[in-house]
Amino acid sequence: MAASVTESETAGTDRRQGGRTGAVLLSVGVVVTVCVMPVFLVGGLAVQLRQSLGLSEALLGVAASVFFATGAVAARPFATLTDRFGPSLAMRLSAVGSAACLFGMSLAPSSTWLLAIVALAGVTNSLCQPASNELLMRRIPPAKLGFAFAVKQSAIPASTLAAGLAVPAVALTLGWRWVFVIAGVLAVVGAVCVPRLRWTRRPRRRRERGKSSGALLALLSIATGFGAAAANAMGAFVTVSAVGVGFDEGHAGLMLAIGSAAGLASRLGAGALADWRRPNLLRMVTTMVVIGSVGFLLIAMSHPALFIVGLILGFGSGWAWQGVFNFAVAARFPDRVASATAVTQTGVFVGGAAGPMVFGVMAGQFGTPAAWLTGFVMMVFTALALLLAQRLSRRAAYP
Repeated sequence: MAASVTESETAGTDRRQGGRTGAVLLSVGVVVTVCVMPVFLVGGLAVQLRQSLGLSEALLGVAASVFFATGAVAARPFATLTDRFGPSLAMRLSAVGSAACLFGMSLAPSSTWLLAIVALAGVTNSLCQPASNELLMRRIPPAKLGFAFAVKQSAIPASTLAAGLAVPAVALTLGWRWVFVIAGVLAVVGAVCVPRLRWTRRPRRRRERGKSSGALLALLSIATGFGAAAANAMGAFVTVSAVGVGFDEGHAGLMLAIGSAAGLASRLGAGALADWRRPNLLRMVTTMVVIGSVGFLLIAMSHPALFIVGLILGFGSGWAWQGVFNFAVAARFPDRVASATAVTQTGVFVGGAAGPMVFGVMAGQFGTPAAWLTGFVMMVFTALALLLAQRLSRRAAYP
């Protein structure tokens, strides 16, 4: 009982420390966005980088894989640093590190230089993700946590949107190097805006250190690995597949825009729904994954109308559950948010690195319909792992 009272008092103190909910969400959103921006800017500026630095399509794929791979290696050690020194300092360091990487990319003389800095950017991103989860749990009122995690996870579509807008607005006028400079300045602003938090480590409950806790995190990490593999592959191959089913190049780009909009809206909507209905969070995530898997199946049928429906289901549900998922993990392990979400984030990084490569191999060997069926199987594995995790979790409901 004493331990519970201590945690409750600590949580209350955390959420009274300096600043409004909106300011906290804005700072977290900015920092998370700038930390994932290096890899998406490389993708958005691929044409300019190919002309200037000789960045081939193969190297572009390597850049994305390296970004997630280095993040997978660094996630757990950096979570330990967050536990020790606090999420505010960790987020500031990650924002400063991302700024350094972005400024370094603006000076890149070759594609090799660029790839090396992308690898370092993956490391700074791995520091940011668990730290931002910890900060949200400490500073956001419980009734708004679902939406808060949804805002944080909206950083990825925000980054892709920014990368797309940067091409006509900056790259084609001032040059591609200025895109990285402007993003670096934004990262510095994000570092300054991170709210201060007096850090005291919460005592860990003994029952969370057993084998069942480790097995639960392992299952959740497996689930995120398969889910991220399918989702990242979907984002990478939508336009190619759209052309394959009969859309012209202009409409194929529109399909990607529609999918991204559906994903962004559904992330925020799912977070708001979690706060309103207070469901069993893992069950909600599982439902979203199952619905998203249907989208992959419809896209695999290679029919234009079914492609659009599958695209909306895939992006709107199959790629929108991460916010609710991270909230579920944080709520399940409130005394070690950073370290617990670092385990599941490792699965995300591994899946993000492997998924597009597996999808590309399947598409090259057996055609894009077979690749989309592979994505469907990945989503099914995600759902199965989540179902097993629900059986292990004693507190999967909304906190």
